[in-house]
Amino acid sequence: MKSLLRFWLFVVTIIILSLVIVFPSFASGIQKEEALIFDANGNPSYITIINKSSVEYLSPYELSRILSGSFAFDPKDYNFLQSKLIVDQNELIFKLDSNVVTFNGKNFYMDGPMQIIQNRIYVPYSTFKTYLNLFEYRHYSSGKRMIFKPNGNYIVYSVQSGDSLWILSQTFGTSIETIKSLNSLTSDTLYVGQKLIVKKVSINPVQITGIIKWWTYVKTSPSSSAQNLFYLTQGQTANIIGKQSEFYKISSAKGTGFVSIWAVDIKQDISDLSKPSSYFYSYIPVDTSGDYVSYTYYKVQSGDTIWSIAVKFGIPDYELMSANNLNENSYIYAGQTLKVPVHTVAVHLNEYGVEMLDWFSQGNYVFPIGSVGKFIDIQTGKYFLAKRTMGASHADVETLSFKDTQIMKETFGGSFSWERRPFILEVNGRRIAVSVSGMPHAGVDGVPYNQNVANRSGGYGYGPNLDTIVNGMDGHFDVYTLNGLRHKDGQIDPQHQLTVSIAAGLK
Repeated sequence: MKSLLRFWLFVVTIIILSLVIVFPSFASGIQKEEALIFDANGNPSYITIINKSSVEYLSPYELSRILSGSFAFDPKDYNFLQSKLIVDQNELIFKLDSNVVTFNGKNFYMDGPMQIIQNRIYVPYSTFKTYLNLFEYRHYSSGKRMIFKPNGNYIVYSVQSGDSLWILSQTFGTSIETIKSLNSLTSDTLYVGQKLIVKKVSINPVQITGIIKWWTYVKTSPSSSAQNLFYLTQGQTANIIGKQSEFYKISSAKGTGFVSIWAVDIKQDISDLSKPSSYFYSYIPVDTSGDYVSYTYYKVQSGDTIWSIAVKFGIPDYELMSANNLNENSYIYAGQTLKVPVHTVAVHLNEYGVEMLDWFSQGNYVFPIGSVGKFIDIQTGKYFLAKRTMGASHADVETLSFKDTQIMKETFGGSFSWERRPFILEVNGRRIAVSVSGMPHAGVDGVPYNQNVANRSGGYGYGPNLDTIVNGMDGHFDVYTLNGLRHKDGQIDPQHQLTVSIAAGLK
């Protein structure tokens, strides 16, 4: 049964490899354009606009950084990856693969769904233009796209090299005289970095009406302990003009202030019928450019086994058997020559200096059985050393010492846990994004390896002891790169997929 399972794992691996190499979908159909984006004070930054399936996308994380806002997602939510962007006093909530945005409590459709593209969260650009009141212009001489967050009703621009008042008037569809008047200029001379008000614009905020559900006070700030300004009674209406935490900012005939979200009913024109995304349940494409397989030959020595030879060359035993038309019942003899696959996995660093690797085509060979790595918890910075001792569909790993075991437990809050945590695995000079499940299983510490034993850890009961290192840990724990499979059902684990993505810098 095990040999059949290993055979089919190998077949699936070859199919996936061929698909990835022939159809690198992680990069297909994507066009990128750099744009300048100016905050309300006219400070410029660069941002990437991605065009995918004729829809333009921006990174909400990059946008929040530039506009002094915040962006965060639920690191446990592999079904929806619910994400929240806050800029000024506006809140936008997105869900993975959903084209519904919840803006200050009300649902609206977007031009496309929130997506993950090359391990970065993207949202349709038009959403930000509409709900954050962004304006766009093309520079008259350079053709550069420029995005602006207005300062009140004014566009503030930072003068670039080569600019003149005439070029700016053509860029922003205004006149030289208007620009000079807005800035009290007495000369036509400009200097690089000079901040200019170049245009007055009309802001058209999205209208959201709320109905007060019961008699309630309106506060000076978004806090239940804040000073009362006035009260509203049941059935009165108010305009929702912002949202902060558990309070709406409202305007009414009595004035402006903050009221608890629980006291306001917002009529929804559309229902959010979002279904769980399949993204983290599915194979996630990776960069395989530069990866290749070559072959070498090995003369069997006395005492060799298929397993020991496979470990020597850092490949799975089923792959060695397949390359030589062997199976688990095959006999090998001293002097026999075996063909051995040699996998060269190119370095695929992302912008954070970390690699996202597919398990079967890459991670399996970068972190082979017998290798020792340094596991760095990205949340605490603590690290421990551990060795891959076995595992086919993902890595089965054991800490090297009692001290390493103690440090590992500390990273998981002081005790072993099935929780998935993001780690960086440093091995052979490489930094790999991995997900670690911190619960030892399938063994008893101090008992000879493979000896049948009762009460194996993790509820495994009677069977062969899969603990090889005396380290204060019963059994081994699981380490995943992308697209590793669970032992219990041979399926992708969505939480591991998400956690690996987080380790690689998902934002």
